[in-house]
Amino acid sequence: MPGRMPDRCLASLAGAAGECRIGSAGWRDRSTGPEHPLRVARCRLHEVAFTLYPEGHLPYGRKPVLGRADESGKIDARSSLLGAAVAASRGERWPEELIEEEKGPVQRTQRRRVLGLGSALGFDQPEVASAVLAELGLDAVECRGTLAQRLVALAGQAADPGLWLRVVGAVDLVGRYGPVGVMASPWCGRLAPARGSIARAMRGPPG
Repeated sequence: MPGRMPDRCLASLAGAAGECRIGSAGWRDRSTGPEHPLRVARCRLHEVAFTLYPEGHLPYGRKPVLGRADESGKIDARSSLLGAAVAASRGERWPEELIEEEKGPVQRTQRRRVLGLGSALGFDQPEVASAVLAELGLDAVECRGTLAQRLVALAGQAADPGLWLRVVGAVDLVGRYGPVGVMASPWCGRLAPARGSIARAMRGPPG
């Protein structure tokens, strides 16, 4: 997000009083997370620092949640967390270990991606919360079976440009990542809570 800063910090989103004073605190190389440096921001009023993740990424996730569907709507299984779930639901098990110099993720990576996305969305519970399903535009009937099979319900909406914003709202409703903020649009620095009603109303990509 070069050149852009939000105007509110996570402390402000959580209810702290005062007008935020946010500036850049540099860049952070990560051993986990997106495979490029991440911008770190700091609010001088509330004395909090936070990392700005690019659109499509959950904290610590090296691959985006949804990936991109091709013209036929098919998702590259190895390019995203949802793709790993799609492959698993089809019985496609990635190799246990890679052959020397072979590129690509292994089976433990596939399991980690499926579990991580399932946990973030609350799909690992016996019953997915109705508020989460409503945020994602899914019906309880669509979310049955194994964890991977439940997640595949999202694949049918992969071409919807508003899906990522709804995913952010669902992640915030589940609450396992703490407060979640989104940038309302690529040309606007406003950081807004990702609560369901707001996530449904906004259509710009989050930052």
